Amino acid sequence: MQNEQFQTPQLDMNQLPWVSCSCGGMIFDSGVMVKRLSPLMSPTAKEEILPAEVIICRSCGKIPDFYATKIKSIPEELISKTPNNG
Repeated sequence: MQNEQFQTPQLDMNQLPWVSCSCGGMIFDSGVMVKRLSPLMSPTAKEEILPAEVIICRSCGKIPDFYATKIKSIPEELISKTPNNG
């Protein structure tokens, strides 16, 4: 059993769907948001700045909702939302 190798499934990129922002944009840039960690919670007892990578839609300039749902506490005004039809 030690020499057993796990097989990674072969993915055909042509079979995978493209992802789009709720605004319809399909080109994204990466960005970084930062959070501040209080010295009281920090293992070093010093204030820390913690980076979190995000993707930003080039069309609307917001974080796509499909990505924002994976990261808690992103401010609502930064999230691209599906427009209301009513």
